[in-house]
Amino acid sequence: MNKIKKALNIAKRDLRANYGTYGIYAGLHHFKNYWARDSAFASLGSLELKDYDIVKLNLKLYLDNITNFGQFPFRVGPNMVLNYFGLDKRQIPRFHNDKGDKKTIDQNSLLIISFYNYIKKTNDLDFLKKYIHRIESALIWNFSCDKNKDLLLEEGEYCNWADSLKKKGSVLFTNVCHCHAVYCVSKLFEQLNNKNTQQKYTELHKKIKKKINHDFWSGEHYIDWIDGDKQYNYFSTDGNILAILWNIANKDRAKHIEEASHIYDINDIPSQCVHPNYPNNYVSTKLRLMGLGDYHNGLSWLWLGCINAIAKNKIGMKKEALILLDKISEIILKHKTVHEVYDKTGNPVNRPIYKSEHPFAWSAGLFVYAVSKISGLK
Repeated sequence: MNKIKKALNIAKRDLRANYGTYGIYAGLHHFKNYWARDSAFASLGSLELKDYDIVKLNLKLYLDNITNFGQFPFRVGPNMVLNYFGLDKRQIPRFHNDKGDKKTIDQNSLLIISFYNYIKKTNDLDFLKKYIHRIESALIWNFSCDKNKDLLLEEGEYCNWADSLKKKGSVLFTNVCHCHAVYCVSKLFEQLNNKNTQQKYTELHKKIKKKINHDFWSGEHYIDWIDGDKQYNYFSTDGNILAILWNIANKDRAKHIEEASHIYDINDIPSQCVHPNYPNNYVSTKLRLMGLGDYHNGLSWLWLGCINAIAKNKIGMKKEALILLDKISEIILKHKTVHEVYDKTGNPVNRPIYKSEHPFAWSAGLFVYAVSKISGLK
């Protein structure tokens, strides 16, 4: 536990280092702008530290920049390529992915989840009443992405957090996040004592959960994505582990998922995005030319290890959860900061064109959150 305590202090420092004027930065170098998904996950750690003001500020950034149709920006900041070379510092809401003109979806769900967790921690009813209609409009916008009217959202290539990959159609990660967002909205309306709207979203949550379990379950884990009549049976760490955390997977399925993560060596670094790796033609050509074809396809991310530790603890595997936290702590202590992405040796990526971002708010926040949930340390 001493090792975990020391790593926790570094993670707290790194998370707070990313508190900006308008919200939570993703990082302090080439990602020094406001990413919705990064800050939504990071905010879970901030809430454990009772840093409520920064979470509220971060939520306001997106709530105040929502479109009339209900889409949150997935990022507020400069052009990514120009920013990487220090040529653009504008804070502009962005609604399309950086590799095309497709609208991203997962930021809507993740910000709804962040909003719910903020209200749950603070009981800030004035904030809830002021913004509940924008939160509901964000969820309604999600449903506009259900093109097949089958309760599953569809997206284009490069449109979720794993934005180096050409996944399209109904992606597990996006739909797991959406399912939990529906649950969160039902609980928010319950807090407002709006029973009819609460019941509507409670029933929708049950139907979406059932649909995910019917369409995505392989017998051993949830498959990665479905595109028309094609099913892509990869083990994606993100959606599978979040399904455990958010009660989409029952206890039996959760145990199958954790067995699969062990068999596929997902825990080793930790934690890899997928097993087996995707073929090269599934990966962005631009990233392969940059020497980053393994960005979401072989490299390791501490945030995935953090949620996996929480999932293990949730299903009664506390010893294994602490072992995983211990591994993550060793990496943080070795490098004296929390990095974004690591190679197979457990070292931060350091390549001619790309170096791993640090301090990285997403992983720092989720390490704080995981340690708090598993050990009670803050």
